[in-house]
Amino acid sequence: MMLFRFAPMVKKYNRPYLLIRPGTGEHDPDGVWQPAKPIQIPLKGHFQPVNAKLQQAEGGKYTEDDRALYTTNIHTPGDLIEYKGVQYTVDGPDDRDYCDVNKYLVKKVVANDPV
Repeated sequence: MMLFRFAPMVKKYNRPYLLIRPGTGEHDPDGVWQPAKPIQIPLKGHFQPVNAKLQQAEGGKYTEDDRALYTTNIHTPGDLIEYKGVQYTVDGPDDRDYCDVNKYLVKKVVANDPV
């Protein structure tokens, strides 16, 4: 199978974003528990709005606030990322065995979103 190399083309449009991993809390020298601080990992990728066709096809699962992320990095579903001060969760990758760029659909984190 032929592998298409789109990474150099997408690299031109990449913008920085943060991958946020939960940290681990620890006790200070006095034995007082210090809460965990999240670990922020800087990465680069290209964000695009989710098209209207996909919003309708998935039964309204995606909104206009959600984005498609094109990146050479690998994410797992549920990863928390931050782009331009807005947090998103990675919904899942598209199968792209033929390409060196990964595509993920990311959903905007809403504070009062039902579980």
